[in-house]
Amino acid sequence: MIGVLVVAHGDLGKALLDSIGIIAGKVECADSVGLHHGDSPDEFRTKIQKAAMALDTGKGVLVLVDFFGGTPGNETLKCLANHEMKVLSGVNMAMLLEVVVHRAFITDIEELSKLALESGKTSIQDLNQIYEKMIEKAGD
Repeated sequence: MIGVLVVAHGDLGKALLDSIGIIAGKVECADSVGLHHGDSPDEFRTKIQKAAMALDTGKGVLVLVDFFGGTPGNETLKCLANHEMKVLSGVNMAMLLEVVVHRAFITDIEELSKLALESGKTSIQDLNQIYEKMIEKAGD
């Protein structure tokens, strides 16, 4: 199974994994690493490397970071020199849910990454616009 690591500021990664567990049940082969006040970049990077190595069952590790350009993503990129991983930014709940549900069937990390990116993008919607279209259709 492809390992999943969520790297983010604070406890966001843990909260996302816990929330996914409400929908999908216990999430196996997944972990989070959070950046907190006072963490040194070296210590943080070491935590990321250790977590990635622990999750790698031979199928690879998909690392989802909170946003592009932040310390979690930047430190994860530095880990690529020592550990092969696929790293995507912009983690959200829809993206993580798709990854967790589909990795039982999708064993190619590149294919799973494409699904994650697509899901993450399509889950971002202006619900007010959708509501307005629903009201318009109801009035027809």
